[in-house]
Amino acid sequence: MKLLADKNGEQFLNIIEEEGDSVVVQFISNQGELKGKPFRDSLSDLMVVGWTHRGTSTAIGLNSFKDGGLEDARVSFALHQLYPMGRKVRLPSGEVVLTASYANTHADGYYMYIRRANTDQLSRMKITPDWVLLPSDKLLALPYYPKPRTQQELDVIDEFERWSGGF
Repeated sequence: MKLLADKNGEQFLNIIEEEGDSVVVQFISNQGELKGKPFRDSLSDLMVVGWTHRGTSTAIGLNSFKDGGLEDARVSFALHQLYPMGRKVRLPSGEVVLTASYANTHADGYYMYIRRANTDQLSRMKITPDWVLLPSDKLLALPYYPKPRTQQELDVIDEFERWSGGF
């Protein structure tokens, strides 16, 4: 998998085909899900507007994990990013559990400790690509952002506007 990242590192393009300077690319999420439709562009034009080659991301690591990559730094990075401690995960069996450790690398795969609902017991399980990360209750409960500006912030903005003359 070859990726391009925008200058902020927030959006990714998956290079599907490359022939000289001409490329066929498609937007891809950080979790490796393709978005939109593939389109053709020139690599030099994409570079001019700020896209750069990306060698590591959760999308690349997750793709390597799905392909059976073991003891790979990119896979470890992706699993640490995608399955942080304390997050809910739906296992292939349909059971919802909480992650209780980071992914640990072993010769036969990646393992994580999980905690089942209504228990304090930890179980060690091998991570498979079909684990589904569920939304965080804590992240969904965050207050609305941006919060209204304080009078002090408004005064600083007004002072700058007066100084800059509207530029």
